[in-house]
Amino acid sequence: MFSMSDRGDSADRGVMERCPQVFVVDSQAQGPHTPCQVPVKLATKRLSLIYLLLAVALLSIFIEALFICHLYNRPVVLTDIQNLGFSKGEKNSYPSSSHDLNEMLPGKIPKEEKPAAFLQGSSPPLGDNGVLHWESDSFPGFIRGLDYKNNSLYFHQEGYYYIFSKIVHLQKCNYFKHEIMLCSERYNNQSIPLIKNSRYLCIPEKYQTKENSFLGGIFHLNKGDSVYVQVNNSTQVHISNTDNYFGAFII
Repeated sequence: MFSMSDRGDSADRGVMERCPQVFVVDSQAQGPHTPCQVPVKLATKRLSLIYLLLAVALLSIFIEALFICHLYNRPVVLTDIQNLGFSKGEKNSYPSSSHDLNEMLPGKIPKEEKPAAFLQGSSPPLGDNGVLHWESDSFPGFIRGLDYKNNSLYFHQEGYYYIFSKIVHLQKCNYFKHEIMLCSERYNNQSIPLIKNSRYLCIPEKYQTKENSFLGGIFHLNKGDSVYVQVNNSTQVHISNTDNYFGAFII
């Protein structure tokens, strides 16, 4: 007789005979995956490339600094105008400042002061023979490139000038004449009228008012010519520094 254990063993053996168990050993199996390590030679090449790029950047900064330093410290080049001055033996031809150098650069013409004058009436306004006096040093009066003497403006440069004068006078029953006179060697230094204004008004005294007489015109003047303002009746001139004026400027 078979015991229960023997029956079980026999059953197991029967199963194993019908379903054999196969065990396969994987010889390629490995343990946990280890991180990939960069070879030492490759890391060294990468560091060398970084150092090279850094050196190139520093070198470019250094070269740029040298160019800037050279730009600010370069010697001043003489222009043709200055070289001409040195060739003639002129002293102090070299510019003393950057402003002077800019004035001498090619293409830049130094600004010339054009002759001009604006004179205001003075008190008393009259001189000999009705020639009017003027103030040459009161604001906004000025003189540039001209001379004022003997109540006349003297011209040192030939050219076309606009000459003007304004007189405020009282209306009385008298003939009034306002003139700009020229004195020139062309006319043997004899005074001749360039332009004039004359009028005769007779208004009752209670209606008398002030009138303006303005003269202005363009004339060709030579070096040494002079002009002045003259009236025939001094009693009619209104004394005023701002109402009466005389001047000229080149065009």
